Amino acid sequence: MTSMPNPDLEKVRAAMFTDPGVKTVEDLRWIESPQGVGIAATVMVASSAVDLGTVQAVIETLLADQFGIVQVTLTFNDPGPAV
Repeated sequence: MTSMPNPDLEKVRAAMFTDPGVKTVEDLRWIESPQGVGIAATVMVASSAVDLGTVQAVIETLLADQFGIVQVTLTFNDPGPAV
């Protein structure tokens, strides 16, 4: 299997902020994926009212389209109570 070149992680991080629910992206790293390029990250959302499934779906689609990333593993930190 040939290794695919990985996009710049800081460009990937910046793209993840396209979703308005994303407040921070931490511990962004490449992960091994049998399908190709994968990433993992810890994400804090702006409020507890943000739909985590929607954030996951938007980020997965965006990273696949822009960077060819086929596996996205996100861990969500609790932003605290809704204001």
